[in-house]
Amino acid sequence: MYAELTVCPGLPAEDVEVKMGDRSDMETVWEQRPLFAKSVADIFSVDECEIIKRAALAVGLTRATVRGKAGQAKQMRLRTNDLAKLPRAENEWIYERVLVRSQAVNDQYWRFSVTDIQEVQVLRYRRMQFFKWHFDTAIGLHRKLTCIFNLSPPDAYWRGGLELRGHFHDGKVAARLQGAGTWFPTYLQHRAKAPWWGERWVLITWLTGPPWV
Repeated sequence: MYAELTVCPGLPAEDVEVKMGDRSDMETVWEQRPLFAKSVADIFSVDECEIIKRAALAVGLTRATVRGKAGQAKQMRLRTNDLAKLPRAENEWIYERVLVRSQAVNDQYWRFSVTDIQEVQVLRYRRMQFFKWHFDTAIGLHRKLTCIFNLSPPDAYWRGGLELRGHFHDGKVAARLQGAGTWFPTYLQHRAKAPWWGERWVLITWLTGPPWV
């Protein structure tokens, strides 16, 4: 079942830019949908987290971009972190782990119709690097479930981290543990707060399926 899920090449790897004017419309459309985040510890071991970070460094990290409505990728003050994309061919075990665990969480909590996975990315947040409030999808797009895995131990950075706006987060304490996974629907507004000290590393991808209507 899980082996049949493949990277969806037609979707942008960058997050969708949502302007202030779109936000109220999205919240109105999705106000009746289940708003819920779930975190689970020990998805990756400490050693595996370090292997993933080294793989990202080998690929090379660059300044992350935001994809605008016209489809162009651009650097913006909205997002200042660094990013590396991990090809599936060289990292099949990562994709398989993410797929198996993410599909299980989806089946238990949301039961979204998902058919694909986007390219896995590793994000690095250094001191004062951030990603401001945003959504990971919009009406008509295919992203269904955001999947984030913490690669850093809690003492590797001070402050900073994932924040969801006004929604119940089951397992929020576990989300800061190294190797923990966090999942939430892509229509939940969220941000990555900047560390005041140290570095925060995360692995992120999205399960995709029929577009939101």
